[in-house]
Amino acid sequence: DDFLELTDFIEITDNFNDPCYKIGGSKMMDFCLKVGTEIETLFRVLLNHKQFNQVQNIEKLRKKQNITVYIKVIEPIYKLSNYNLVVNLIDAIISPYEDFKNSQAPEWFQIYSKHKHNKLELIERWNMKHSLYALGGLAILVVNHPMIWEDGFFPESYFSFRVFSDDGLEPRFHSFIAKTRARFIKCNGT
Repeated sequence: DDFLELTDFIEITDNFNDPCYKIGGSKMMDFCLKVGTEIETLFRVLLNHKQFNQVQNIEKLRKKQNITVYIKVIEPIYKLSNYNLVVNLIDAIISPYEDFKNSQAPEWFQIYSKHKHNKLELIERWNMKHSLYALGGLAILVVNHPMIWEDGFFPESYFSFRVFSDDGLEPRFHSFIAKTRARFIKCNGT
């Protein structure tokens, strides 16, 4: 809802070079901090999940968590870089973690991470495009959260599909869960 509130004041288009994506401000900075914190929290939860217990030096990696560790450990299993999200508002496709393919942090994450403790700098650098991509990044992590799927299906109440379509938002960590999700969506028509 916070992102939709931003779009009440800034109309977005399917051309990511439009000036509307370069607009920033204090509300967007607040959105950045809120979403960025959630993203970091979910990355920590994922890395601390038992599925990674067999990774070499996992305890050491868990102690020095950062985006480089997430790319090295989580990306090979979850393939976050392969997610393409349909933005319902503009019928465009975004790939929030595409830079993971090159072992790089996405621009939006770099800006958040570097300036999260300097609000004046963050206001200057964070914009609407970063907000959209960060929200997409959060959506991907929520859908892949292992504890949400423990019962074998995704409780739709955990996520709103108002900004992004649920097409392509299937978890990658367990094939059974992905199949269950597909059946759940077909049966319920959502």
